[in-house]
Amino acid sequence: MQPPSPTVEIAEDVDGGTTQRRVSSHDPEKIQSSAGTTHKFSEQIPHEMLEELAPNGESDYICEKVDNMSEDEAIAIVQESVRFHADDWNFPSEMRERMKRLLEGPKAYGEFYDRDLRIDATLMRYSSPYPGVCAVQELKDDPTVPIETIRAYFLGVAWAVIGTFMSTFFNSRFPSIGLSGSVIQILLFPCAKFLEWVLPDWGITVWGVRHSLNPGPWTFKEQMFSTICYNIAIYTTNSYGMILVQRLDGYYGLKFVNFGYQLMLTLFVQLMGMGFAGYLRRFSVYPVKALWPTILPTIAMNRALTRPEPKENIYGWTISRYRFFYICTLTMAIYYWFPGYLFTALSTFNWMTWIAPDSVVLSLLTGSITGLGLFNPITTFDWNVATSSYAALSQPFFATCTMYFGGILGGLIILGIYYKNMNYTAFLPINSSSAFANDGTPYQVQKVVVNNQLDQTKYQNYSPPFYSAGYILTVGANFCFYPVYFFYIMVNQWKTIGQAYVDFYHGLRYGKGNYENAMDIHSRLMAQYPEVPDWWFLIILVGAIVVSVLFLKIYPLDTPIWLVFLVIGINLVFAVPLSFLSATTGTNLGLGALIQVITGFLLPGNTNAFLFAQTLGSWALAGYGDNMVQDLKMGHYVRIPPRAVFRSQIGTIIITVFVAVGTQDFIMTNVKGLCTPNQPSRFTCANDGNPLYASSLMWGLLGSDRMFNSLYPLFKWCFLIGTCIALVFLFGQTYGPRYLPGVKDQLRQRLSRRMFSLLDRTLFPFVASLLWLNPILVIQGVQHWAPSNMSYKTPGFILSYVFMYWMPKHRLAWWEKYNYVLSAALTAGVAVSGLIIFFAVGYNPKKLEWWGNTVSGAGVDGRGTGVLEIPKDRGYFGPEKGTFP
Repeated sequence: MQPPSPTVEIAEDVDGGTTQRRVSSHDPEKIQSSAGTTHKFSEQIPHEMLEELAPNGESDYICEKVDNMSEDEAIAIVQESVRFHADDWNFPSEMRERMKRLLEGPKAYGEFYDRDLRIDATLMRYSSPYPGVCAVQELKDDPTVPIETIRAYFLGVAWAVIGTFMSTFFNSRFPSIGLSGSVIQILLFPCAKFLEWVLPDWGITVWGVRHSLNPGPWTFKEQMFSTICYNIAIYTTNSYGMILVQRLDGYYGLKFVNFGYQLMLTLFVQLMGMGFAGYLRRFSVYPVKALWPTILPTIAMNRALTRPEPKENIYGWTISRYRFFYICTLTMAIYYWFPGYLFTALSTFNWMTWIAPDSVVLSLLTGSITGLGLFNPITTFDWNVATSSYAALSQPFFATCTMYFGGILGGLIILGIYYKNMNYTAFLPINSSSAFANDGTPYQVQKVVVNNQLDQTKYQNYSPPFYSAGYILTVGANFCFYPVYFFYIMVNQWKTIGQAYVDFYHGLRYGKGNYENAMDIHSRLMAQYPEVPDWWFLIILVGAIVVSVLFLKIYPLDTPIWLVFLVIGINLVFAVPLSFLSATTGTNLGLGALIQVITGFLLPGNTNAFLFAQTLGSWALAGYGDNMVQDLKMGHYVRIPPRAVFRSQIGTIIITVFVAVGTQDFIMTNVKGLCTPNQPSRFTCANDGNPLYASSLMWGLLGSDRMFNSLYPLFKWCFLIGTCIALVFLFGQTYGPRYLPGVKDQLRQRLSRRMFSLLDRTLFPFVASLLWLNPILVIQGVQHWAPSNMSYKTPGFILSYVFMYWMPKHRLAWWEKYNYVLSAALTAGVAVSGLIIFFAVGYNPKKLEWWGNTVSGAGVDGRGTGVLEIPKDRGYFGPEKGTFP
């Protein structure tokens, strides 16, 4: 039986894991058959196909490799690729199936066997099978191109200072606003061209190398180097949550949290993360499976800026990427005044609640503020809100889709918790990240704490902290997540992770390089540059540990030194699969929930120890270290020497720490109503201060034992539930493909035709979907609630479907040229406009009172009312005072 018509389909479809990339053979009559006399296999590739195989102008290079590859070499490469990528979630499923058919031989495959065999082998050895990587990569490298120039350092550090200010400034806003690396490069490029025009060619020679103020035209590698310098700025907020909760009077109000405290904490958190990145790079930089989809827009945009762009007509579009960017940025900067200030109901578009503003049920189901955001297909006209949950124009669609339906499942679970009134949740808003007292007001920890310790008498006279149904689900799903991701990834990806552990040991013991025995083109090209020795990162890590110990000795945190080493040990075990998950799916999670439980058991009643462990373990190591690994991968893709990346990171860290701390002081001193629910500029701390404060009450003040055994006993079962979920999926996906077809045949024989037809339309497709479903992403979707809800997820899902599934499938050339540019442009427009709006009308609030700015919060959704009224005779709900657990 002949295979389908001769096509090259490099695909990532929703069933297999990502979007789909199709390359058709177009006119078969114009293509010579592989059975002909010619051996120029590249002549059999139509122009349209070649443009998609080599989107960055490397068609001659690809054709040369295709023509010069022997059949035996191609078969060997395809065989190794099928074996190596058997457990790769992102590997194109149709490409995998086609490669298996190719290995069956020319008779089984049919026409164009020789051509397609060599194309696939060339993609694997000299390019990339991932469409996103293929769209941004460069297949050759020139080591003489200037990189670490004076102007590159100047611009990188200068914009890092600006970016640090921006990310710290808007960190307490929900949703936050920031300038990502894919945005800042657009602003960086004209500055670079200006310096190229005005600076003289003055320089000095050091160790035989001349360093000039103006070595010539601004290069792609200089642009990427400056972008990597900037990216450090995005992560300087990692210690801000701890500082915010400790210092603000609305939380703990500790007076010893001064500038020196903030500076010391922020510095060792940053440096410890950098030291930990040296450990994680073996697992999440050098493996080809670690593609990091979220960094691809940055590389694509830099290439568009710095390389000549041929004029071409793509589905009627002839505009250059650079001009397209500035038109979109300017348009968004103007438009964002409407949802950002003039007509804020466009941002929080809870239009369904306007029908009956006082209906509690309608608001909790469809509301966007304290509701669940269900059943509302149009939730916002604000790009910042629409992309706050998912990286909709860069994250693989399979990841977004899976997490979105996990979010719907989470909403249904929340409804069950709420209407059963579990833990008195029906007296509270259904979805909030805040902690509440038993009279429904925000919890005031000052009423139960004396000398940073829980006072039992005050506690019994006041209230335990109570949490919304959404927050309970978030915490419980966090506990389920850890055993699922650890077991699932370690089993599914053990070949890759196990080899990385071996390479890490050999690197320390024998000095084995990171690029030895590498098959992919990127590692082979990077092998010409000196690597950063593991002991460089080890010294930074040890130095940061010393500073953290001194920090605990200097300030009255009542935190034991051994907690530092415990947190590091936890990260050494769990950060590896977590980082690999980020590298393959584009998601980014920390170890906060796991560390908070352990700290709550070991040091109950000590909120400062809890906050310290959270900051160090969740952000400095697994979080910040993971983020820095992204930059290492970015340098890996674009061939920037590892030591250059190392120098840029450590230098920028030291500078931006001072900027971050200064901005923190400015925000906490000058923003009126900071971290209050009705702060005019949305600096409500709903995504940083409130959740951390609520967690510190639960696990830090009350302790894990009280939480698990008295207040929320269901939580302790979540770890077991997560383990069972992991085992079920591992067992089903391992043995299901082997036994399910036989089971289906038996059912066909035993059941009536009508019953079997019904099952074939309902149950069987559902079971089949479980064979490729990633349970980690499902739980991630379930846990992303409070303060987020479906109003923040639905628009991202729609955008992801359009731009990460439909466009690559039907308009691939347009997608490769404009998709990442559009994402960067709209985000840049929001950031610029948001900053202008704040200083123009938000710093000294100028309220614009009219229906369009008040309707969203005028009803029950804005007030956050529970479905049950608090008993008027007692004035509070829950246990009697004096009997609190």
